[in-house]
Amino acid sequence: MPRILLVDDDAVIIKLYQVILKSSAFELEVAPTGNDMLLAIAKQKPDVILLDVVLPDFSGLDLCSKVKNDPTFTGTKIILVSGQEISPVQIAQGIEMGADDYLVKPFHPKELLARIKNCVKLKIIEEALRDKNRELKDLSTHLQHVREEERKMLAYEVQEELGQLTAALKMDIDWMAKSLTDASEEQKERMLNASNTAKLIITNVRKIASTLRPSMLDELGLHASLEWHCKKISAANGIPCVFEHDHDDENIPVSIKTAVFRICQDALLNIVQHANASKVIVKMQIDGDMLSFSVNDNGKGFDMNQQKSMLGIVAMRERIAAVNGQLQIESIIGQGTTLSLQIPIG
Repeated sequence: MPRILLVDDDAVIIKLYQVILKSSAFELEVAPTGNDMLLAIAKQKPDVILLDVVLPDFSGLDLCSKVKNDPTFTGTKIILVSGQEISPVQIAQGIEMGADDYLVKPFHPKELLARIKNCVKLKIIEEALRDKNRELKDLSTHLQHVREEERKMLAYEVQEELGQLTAALKMDIDWMAKSLTDASEEQKERMLNASNTAKLIITNVRKIASTLRPSMLDELGLHASLEWHCKKISAANGIPCVFEHDHDDENIPVSIKTAVFRICQDALLNIVQHANASKVIVKMQIDGDMLSFSVNDNGKGFDMNQQKSMLGIVAMRERIAAVNGQLQIESIIGQGTTLSLQIPIG
């Protein structure tokens, strides 16, 4: 049964509400003052608050703002009620403070019931959406975990199995080249080419394995992996990429280390492919239980209005949301882009 909290100090109006809502499927509680309202909602969260704008101890608008800014009361609907003729500006002010509806006395009983039922209906829909969003977030987190485990396993298979087989093949080729002293020049050249090809395969196998999952991320930590990746970007693309940090990463959970490293990979790849930058600074700081991470470039930037349609940014937001972090991107055309993360690690 939806719970309605009536906040009003007029005994006649309270009686009217009780008569109107008596035959409806609502549980009604009355709070004659703002203090009574605060005590009531602390004791039990209401579904809908009918809040008079003028109270003996508080402004209804201030109470509305207080409740709406408190995450504890997410989903609680507030209908502001005024006994005076109000202007559209005043109505807008109430809506901006978080009110879900506005009702002016005197009102028809059917109007009151319709507005309450509409708020209850909206609350049910919003709760269903929040539940679905939680399910999607949990699914996204699970899929990312599965993907990282698959990458880790595949990197191991590539490095240990394929890499070792290729290394053994190269050793046999080199042995043959040294043992077959009577081989023709063409045969020696062919064996040399085969040995060089095997060496190239080993190099590529290591490169593929490190791309899938850098072993140093598990063995040496996040700082070493980020520094290695920045140097790799600099060497491969000729773009100075500097990594700065001010704290060790021993107490950072593995899931956060992985998320930060993957976002850094994606951000640097975007810079290489699109930014036309001549300098990149990657910075990581830890302040108490908060990890801050940023990637800044001096490239050409992009139109911020387009970021919602960029799938790479969408993927980054999903990844960082999985570890309860926040991602912000600031870009000015012609002045570069800054990507920043804030992640609780406590």
